[in-house]
Amino acid sequence: MNEIAQMVSQKFNVSPEISQQIVQFLVAQLKTKLPEGMGSQLDSLMQTGASPDSGGLMDKVKSMAASLTTKQ
Repeated sequence: MNEIAQMVSQKFNVSPEISQQIVQFLVAQLKTKLPEGMGSQLDSLMQTGASPDSGGLMDKVKSMAASLTTKQ
């Protein structure tokens, strides 16, 4: 979550504390809109963030979205 909060802080010129609160709020709202079971995956994504070998946070999000479209 720190990576996203950092981007929010820089993009909107707000303090790190405010950006962290914004991200936490958005994640909580997003979890209420996701299909059942995806909230825990989002929590996991936000806790682990991006590892150097993963290609970045956006790659993880894309992978998670792709898994949604392939499940039946």
